[in-house]
Amino acid sequence: MNWLEMIVKLIGAIAVIDLMAVLLAGTHSFSNLANGKNRTVRHVLLGVTGGLFGIYATMAGYAMPSGAQISIRDVGALIGGALGGPIGGLIAGFMAAFFRLFYPFVTAGLNGTHVESFSSAILTGTTIPCAISTLIIGVASGFLHEKFKKAKHRGAWGCLMGFVAEVFHLTLAFAYLCIPIESIGRVGGAAYAWGALKELIIPFLLSNAFAFGILIYVFDKMRNYSKTETHAKQVEGELNVATSIQNSMLPQIFPDFPGRKEFEIFASMAPAKEVGGDFYDFFFVDEDHFVFLIADVSGKGVPAALFMVIAKTLIKNNLQSGLPIGEALNRTNQQLLEGDEQRMFVTAWVGLLKLSTGELSYVNCGHNPPLLSRKGLPFAFVKDRSGFVLAGSKKTQYKVFETKLNPGDRLFLYTDGITEAMNKDNAQYGEERLLNFATSYPEGNKPAEVIADLSKDVKAFVGEAVQSDVMTMLSLHFNGSYEMTKLPVKDGTFDSLSAFLEESCAKRGVPMKEANAAAVILDEIYSNIAKYSKANEVTFGVFAEDGLLSLRFVYGGELFDITKAKEPDVHAPLEERGVGGLGLYMVKKMSDSLTYEVKRGLNVVTVDKRYPKGEKHE
Repeated sequence: MNWLEMIVKLIGAIAVIDLMAVLLAGTHSFSNLANGKNRTVRHVLLGVTGGLFGIYATMAGYAMPSGAQISIRDVGALIGGALGGPIGGLIAGFMAAFFRLFYPFVTAGLNGTHVESFSSAILTGTTIPCAISTLIIGVASGFLHEKFKKAKHRGAWGCLMGFVAEVFHLTLAFAYLCIPIESIGRVGGAAYAWGALKELIIPFLLSNAFAFGILIYVFDKMRNYSKTETHAKQVEGELNVATSIQNSMLPQIFPDFPGRKEFEIFASMAPAKEVGGDFYDFFFVDEDHFVFLIADVSGKGVPAALFMVIAKTLIKNNLQSGLPIGEALNRTNQQLLEGDEQRMFVTAWVGLLKLSTGELSYVNCGHNPPLLSRKGLPFAFVKDRSGFVLAGSKKTQYKVFETKLNPGDRLFLYTDGITEAMNKDNAQYGEERLLNFATSYPEGNKPAEVIADLSKDVKAFVGEAVQSDVMTMLSLHFNGSYEMTKLPVKDGTFDSLSAFLEESCAKRGVPMKEANAAAVILDEIYSNIAKYSKANEVTFGVFAEDGLLSLRFVYGGELFDITKAKEPDVHAPLEERGVGGLGLYMVKKMSDSLTYEVKRGLNVVTVDKRYPKGEKHE
């Protein structure tokens, strides 16, 4: 069991549910319904809310190697019961239990697999006791509603209720697993049940106890704020927390992909006084396809922040599912329209870059036109429109545009918080001023410098005026592609790789001195791969742009970090030196950087070497 992955998943689920609780409790319409005089409506609303939380927690749970699942689903049932009484508990428990009962089929559908039999899918694992226990927990907690409503320190009582509920849940699961079922080959018995459950007992108990306790604490805090004269200031503080959490959901570590030489990227979001709906994102779909995007949700405040979370998640999930970019955004549009009672929408610009060729496919969903600069040429707006905004119309089918990025090309994305930034005279920064800034900006500056300097320019224009909207920017510089070849590990392959390297260096103008050094590096690393890795094939790539020569080796076989190979004692007498290690020692001395990583179960070795710009390959 991967403890780190499990802890990250459970904490993530707890954080999202607690964030949703903060956002919902801080929403005026939800607060009025949840605290209104109509008891039945209030209890039904809290029951549905708890049921939705339970469904999300099921999907966000951690799947054990045995097939069992650790989740905080019962927190949803406890919410419905403890806060919404028997009616709320029944609704929340039924919704979460029903979803858990059919979750094997949901998982199979998402993974594109087929479930052979309804009975085997339901009987396998702990599906039945988990669903039953969730329903019972919801109803039972509903009968504690009146006492729980009057209790002091409800956060602590919530922890205790969560703990006791999961003791019951695990007991029921243990009893069920003791039952032998011949149709699915389960032997049953206490030993079998204990073996299936022993690893998840502690995380199950602690995560649910903590999750329900902290959630009740959050609900109580928000309720108390509404009863004090400092309500506005305290809500503002909670919204600041929501903004921080919102910011934490965006990529913040740069460079985010330190091993990739093909591009440089940087992005930032400067929040305004209110919580906004701007967001950016970038991620890999696979090793060769990179997605980057920027978007802006209509409106301000908590509803915009909540819609932002949903939109960002849907866009990423649909693109990473393997759908073409146009179909992914068509599906996102339909999903956002479902239940969009507040009539919110999202403008977005989404790009899919194929790193091996520089081919860029992009869709503009009613967003501000980005700026594109070809190497040596000024910036210009890219004003292609693929269709209407996301969540704007069910009939929208997004058109995909294509272009090709060459080494040195630059893209700049932004939201209307930049162009509509106003000074004290109500004059806007505007597209013309943005274009003039970009055109006059030095070509060699890094994306982080571009964004930092533009931010300063906008703030200087705005002056003492209050920032009225979120300012979000993303800058991407395309450096070029690795030229790749894949060959079997056998006699003669080294000669083919040497010829490939020589041709690539000549074509890209790498000075002869560095090309010869690269040939030595290739010889040493390939020799290690062929002799020790037991790999069947090797993928070799050459990147050479802007004074950087990079060689990349991707191969299977045994995983071994060559950067940690023992170095020979070159100062010892020859007869006292051990065998091996000298080749890799030479590689380290001849290169500026030697890195190793494991990706998708493969060894990836990258060797970088700088060379003077302007020298010719002669």
